[in-house]
Amino acid sequence: MKKCFIRTAVVLIAALCLGACSGAQTDQEQPEQPEQSPEAATESESSSEYATLHPAYAEVNSPDEEINCWGDSITEGYGGDELTYPDVLAQLTGMPVRNLGVGGEDSRQILARSLSYGNQSEDILVIQMGDNGGWDDLEELIGQYRRMISEAETDRYIIVSSTDDPNDFDQIWGYTMEPIGLEDTYYEARFREVFGEHLFEGRKYLIENGLSVNDLEETQEDRERAQKGCISLQLRHPEIDNTHLNDEGYRALARGIYEKGAELGYW
Repeated sequence: MKKCFIRTAVVLIAALCLGACSGAQTDQEQPEQPEQSPEAATESESSSEYATLHPAYAEVNSPDEEINCWGDSITEGYGGDELTYPDVLAQLTGMPVRNLGVGGEDSRQILARSLSYGNQSEDILVIQMGDNGGWDDLEELIGQYRRMISEAETDRYIIVSSTDDPNDFDQIWGYTMEPIGLEDTYYEARFREVFGEHLFEGRKYLIENGLSVNDLEETQEDRERAQKGCISLQLRHPEIDNTHLNDEGYRALARGIYEKGAELGYW
């Protein structure tokens, strides 16, 4: 009886050892895949979410002729009801248009994105930047524009000057309470000296044509604002802020850029 018990115990121990060895061999043949670190997963999700918020990051350069609209939230279309000026410009020209606007970016960030975008020598550039800073004085901003154009290796471009009101000191372009009307601001005058016929004066165009482009009737308030050099509130979203445009404002901006491009023979 004792021998039988010992024999049984030996068999059980051997079976257990064999099972352990077999399990170890199986683990070696089918190693577990390493899991993605929480940091990497978070970074991936963050990048995907950011690209969703700012579609410009998902744009891919093409060798074909395109209109590349570079800028910040004005170009991206903040304040519009899913309408942006690049969208309207595409309809007016019948050409492919890239909306490369990212809300909140300053001029240095926009320049950096343009430099890393690739070959733009076959493209037409429409650029509006500087509303969020990124420059210490106007000459630095002009230098950023120049480098952007030079690196793109294209002579087809339109510089869009700010559509901000000159008496809005909450914005970077606000500088005077004088009723300047359609007189040049200091930056419009300097931009014209540098860029000549390539300059599209957004503020002035919206004051003169923004309402008629949208078949809107001019009010007494509009006339008073125009005398001050300010854009009609019918083209803005004053409940949001005093810098972004609404659908009518973006539609008029696109029309003005289209007319400037036609004048330059771009389309």
